[in-house]
Amino acid sequence: MNNIEAYISTGVIEAFVLGQLNEAETKELLQYAEEHEEVRNALDETEETLFALGQEGSITPPAQSKKALFADLGLEMESDKADSEEELVQEEIKKETKAFSIYPYLSAAASIVAIIGIVFSVYYYNQWQSTEARLSNIIAQNQSMAQQYNVVKNQMEQYAENVEILRQPGIETVPMKGLDIAPDAQAFVHWNKKTNEVFLNAKKMPSNEMDHQYQLWAIVEGAPVDMGVFDVAGDMTRLLKMKTIGKASAFAVTLEPRGGSKNPTMEKMYVIGQI
Repeated sequence: MNNIEAYISTGVIEAFVLGQLNEAETKELLQYAEEHEEVRNALDETEETLFALGQEGSITPPAQSKKALFADLGLEMESDKADSEEELVQEEIKKETKAFSIYPYLSAAASIVAIIGIVFSVYYYNQWQSTEARLSNIIAQNQSMAQQYNVVKNQMEQYAENVEILRQPGIETVPMKGLDIAPDAQAFVHWNKKTNEVFLNAKKMPSNEMDHQYQLWAIVEGAPVDMGVFDVAGDMTRLLKMKTIGKASAFAVTLEPRGGSKNPTMEKMYVIGQI
């Protein structure tokens, strides 16, 4: 005899059908019924058997005895309607017994459905979170690409503008080379002798500090003439438009206090170029 047969033979199934088990014993029985077909079959058979025994054990008195009893009590015997009502009551009892025995299964099924629903909810929530993270990453990449595109676009537009300036009739380019203070420095003056406009390319100048600025000078008849101040920082693609000049023999750049000076600081001259 295996464990399941021994369990069935303990009378626990009969006690369950009769409603005599506590909550823990009921839960254990339902678990066995779910896992073992023998227990389920025994449960069904016991329900049917106990119900049949209840029906067989009931005694229906002879009709004559009923009549004699009612006569002795001075009562009138009801019609066969009472018998029909009794049969209906018995049928309702049978249905209620069946419903009671099936209820644990329905409760267990409802619990399983609820658990499945929770599992699916967690799964789809995690999927949504993962999709949202990927979408955020794609948006960040697109924004970065858009920024890079704007930088390149601005540079191309600036190059085009510079080319238009350098293609003007009368433009003369004056290269300025670095001195001892900054031997690697270099700048270019683009001077339009027809319009007197002066443009400066300072892309190869070292960056200046906040309390200083570079100042461009034109040498006119041996004297320095202020051509304006400027800063060197970041992207120096754009040509800087300086003050106009009608004639000059050279150009130079010095580092001056912010706002510029009336006269150049010769010991801080960075570049110079002769025309």
